[in-house]
Amino acid sequence: MAAIDDIRQLAQDTYYSINGTENDDTDEDLETFENNFIRGFNLWLDEYETETYWNQVRDNDFELATIANTTDYSFELPDEYRTPIINENKYLKFIVDGTVIAQFKMVNPNQTVVDDDFTRPDRATFVGRNIVLSRPPTDAEIGATIVLDVVQYIPKLTRTNADALGVIYSKQIAVLGVAKNNTLSDLTKVTLSPSFAQKYSNELSKAIAINNQSNDIDDMRGDSYSHIAGIW
Repeated sequence: MAAIDDIRQLAQDTYYSINGTENDDTDEDLETFENNFIRGFNLWLDEYETETYWNQVRDNDFELATIANTTDYSFELPDEYRTPIINENKYLKFIVDGTVIAQFKMVNPNQTVVDDDFTRPDRATFVGRNIVLSRPPTDAEIGATIVLDVVQYIPKLTRTNADALGVIYSKQIAVLGVAKNNTLSDLTKVTLSPSFAQKYSNELSKAIAINNQSNDIDDMRGDSYSHIAGIW
């Protein structure tokens, strides 16, 4: 089945959800109907892909760069990747021959944790399109590979490429997402939007919960007092 056939079916499903009937356009009018749906889908996709780190486009242990000197501490993320994954206990690593020799905790640029006098952990963040380290590499780290988890962009829908339909959580969430946006812009159907928005919110919450669930439970982490020395 060609990409446009899958797109046309989803467009008809969305149209039916809003209007209770199929679109009967043909020829040039049908092509315009399909193109308008593709545009609406891609506008919705922009909001959908930022809701969480979707597993379908996740790239774990991505090799960002090889350390070549002790002056560079900012490294550009390739254009096909949307963002690094920034979560609790998520680290950027320097690896040599399979051995981790340094770890940088991934944090948001606006993190406000204040380091005490004893612990000054290495950190990394994402600014613009660059992964920025809290310090430059050392001589001993030259030649190491910078490794971290990242997320790719979900591919845009086109008349010849429907890959996005295989990446999103479900076609139903796309139907509801496009429908809520389209009814908001249609004065004659704006009263339908709250219903679509509520159904979409429920479906999205379910999708995010399934996406983020794990069978690996973090152990409780206590405070470290290893910096305390002497006899008490």
